[in-house]
Amino acid sequence: MSGFTIGIIGGTGSMGRWFERFFSEAGHTVRIAGRRTSLSPEHLAKKSEVVILSVPMGAALSLSKKIGPLMSRDQLLMDFCSLKETILKAMLCHSSAQVVGTHPLFGPFTRSLHGQNVIVCPGRGKNWLEWLERELRERGGIVTRMDPAAHDRNMAVIQGLTHLLTICMGRTLQKMNMTLDETIPCSTPVFRIHADLIGRLFAQDLNLYADLIAENGYVGEAVETFFSALEEGRKFLLSDQKEKAAIFLDDIRRFLGNFCQTGLKESNIIIDAVFSE
Repeated sequence: MSGFTIGIIGGTGSMGRWFERFFSEAGHTVRIAGRRTSLSPEHLAKKSEVVILSVPMGAALSLSKKIGPLMSRDQLLMDFCSLKETILKAMLCHSSAQVVGTHPLFGPFTRSLHGQNVIVCPGRGKNWLEWLERELRERGGIVTRMDPAAHDRNMAVIQGLTHLLTICMGRTLQKMNMTLDETIPCSTPVFRIHADLIGRLFAQDLNLYADLIAENGYVGEAVETFFSALEEGRKFLLSDQKEKAAIFLDDIRRFLGNFCQTGLKESNIIIDAVFSE
């Protein structure tokens, strides 16, 4: 299966443009619809074999209701939303097309798909699902099938909690009146990477990060668990009880197991790469 017409709704956005190039280079005809294009979402739904919703969740839900009834069982309707349960249900409800929920776990600054994770959540149909997985794997992507609820629970930590911690670290520096420029002369390599990640987040679309945190119903549970862990850390590491602190830390290390050495090796590569620049 090759040489299809792929319509990307939201194709003028950064991720839409990224995948326009990706599918074009793979030999497909790609058409895009955005707020300033002559092509409409309805036109793409009728004239494309594959229709991709590359828009924020609210818009994706609205569009699935609008274009879903226009699509046939021979077409594929898919999305790039960061959460999967809600949008997958909407696409299945409003369309008879084959459906795949897709989450590329990288941003538009990524040079290629090689080594990048992509989650696919099967919705309806087999042929287009296997085509999509093959397209992604042939270009070096690491494709994992996942239940949409499991995906969203994972994203509560991987995106929601992680972004919240980065935001709050930036807020902490602000409240301490400590600019990142001030920290550079006395930064360790690890802190410098943390500082870069804070700057990276605030250099991008802040509404996107707010939505990733607020729209995932599992984030609240993850935050409460983190607060509990933070309180344990305060209790054992800010007291003068070295033996209890050592037990606390060793307990975590045993849980992490062999990944400790993997993390050490990979982080050394990252640090070397950052400072070789």
